[in-house]
Amino acid sequence: MKTITKTILAVLGTGLISCALFSQQAQADPITGNITFGGSVNMNGNAATATMVTGWHGFGGVGNPVVVDADGDFLGFVTPGVSMATFAVPWTFNSGPVANFWQVGGFTFNLTVRSIFSHGAGGLVVTGYGWITGNGFDATYGTWAFTTQNPGAGNPARFSFSAATGAVPDSGSTVALLGLALVGVEALRRRLRTTR
Repeated sequence: MKTITKTILAVLGTGLISCALFSQQAQADPITGNITFGGSVNMNGNAATATMVTGWHGFGGVGNPVVVDADGDFLGFVTPGVSMATFAVPWTFNSGPVANFWQVGGFTFNLTVRSIFSHGAGGLVVTGYGWITGNGFDATYGTWAFTTQNPGAGNPARFSFSAATGAVPDSGSTVALLGLALVGVEALRRRLRTTR
């Protein structure tokens, strides 16, 4: 009888470890690809002194910003040179999270974190990350960069905004499952030792 109990416990322990090591997280399809927007912006100063965007426009100050380039899953829903995006306005460069920061072709980008990479000497670069949703895909982590420079006389500042999807670092769930499996094996080992 003791042998059967030990065998059952050993099989259960092996099964627990196997579940932790070989399980995969179930998920729908994440968005893959890159998208870049271009156009012009109005700011509350020049690129060296501004603290916010007060207006987003297409090239030459007409219409909305345009999709300049796209690949991956974005290409099924936008047409470079034709599709126009809407951006949240006003946008301060030191803002916190901004829901619905941009929208185009059924995709929405929720800005989560931003950092001013370079500000001064006639140019501005702001980078960060956020989450892209839409068109039946899973919410997907993406990095982004906004760049602009001082305009020529009488022209609004040109800008580009690019976003790239990517993998989010493991949240620790795999390590947690492995840890639980090892705790379970140790508990079984101690239980078997005390029953001897």
